[in-house]
Amino acid sequence: MKICVEVLPKIEMKLSWDVVKAFITNRPWLSAQIENIAGFVLYAVALSIAPVSIVEPITAAGIALLVYLAIRQLGEKVRPRDYVAIGMAILGVILISLSLGRGVPEATPNYHLFWVFAVVILGVAVAAPLLTGGKSTNVRVVALGLSGGLLDGIASVYTRLVMINWGHDWKSVSMFLIVCLLAYIAAFIILQAGLQRGKAIVVAPVYNGFMELVPIVVGIVALNESLPKVNGKTDIFLTAIRILAFALILVGTVMLASRAEQAGEEQVDRAGAAATVEEPT
Repeated sequence: MKICVEVLPKIEMKLSWDVVKAFITNRPWLSAQIENIAGFVLYAVALSIAPVSIVEPITAAGIALLVYLAIRQLGEKVRPRDYVAIGMAILGVILISLSLGRGVPEATPNYHLFWVFAVVILGVAVAAPLLTGGKSTNVRVVALGLSGGLLDGIASVYTRLVMINWGHDWKSVSMFLIVCLLAYIAAFIILQAGLQRGKAIVVAPVYNGFMELVPIVVGIVALNESLPKVNGKTDIFLTAIRILAFALILVGTVMLASRAEQAGEEQVDRAGAAATVEEPT
């Protein structure tokens, strides 16, 4: 997807049909979106079973595969920090699995608290790009990464609410689903815009960091996705394991996001340089 957006028209505040057509007629870009949709279906099924504060970090840790492919397919050299980051992500997933020894908590959302989180997060996501319009490119790119990550993160929480209300409260499901889709679409467009305007090694870590942080915080605090308990009391050992798992996955995936996107950028640069050399004079 990163390689494709480099040669596609730039996304502006006002989308034209020509820009939309260029994206939807680009086969590699379109095939990536088909894979995204297939992955999202599996992700939604997972959210119908387990808390978003658990599912989201596990899903994000899948970026370890992306880095492996970047190294293997793009000829990138393996660095010690790559092994460390991949190990952190994998260990984090294992620790989350171990922390589920007491079972999965029942979903009991505090909707009043959730709406406070939602309004604040959506407000910051909208304000960040608008308030940095006249700033330097790096500042604007960070703002786009922040905005996209917040929107993607809160969309994950809405997806969880859709799944736990499915078949029980169709009115709420419809409302949550609409907001969820709008947030995902906005996050997706903002991510493409960020990748086009600045270095992916700046956009990706910010985007991925907030994309993971929002579901963890909102899930635990507002959706009452409680930490491991025994006889109604917090299990200190399993809670410590889960918090450590969150930290490992969060730090590891941010490191891996930077590495994977940097590999994509370097491939684009090499392709551009080759095309320049081949141009007739």
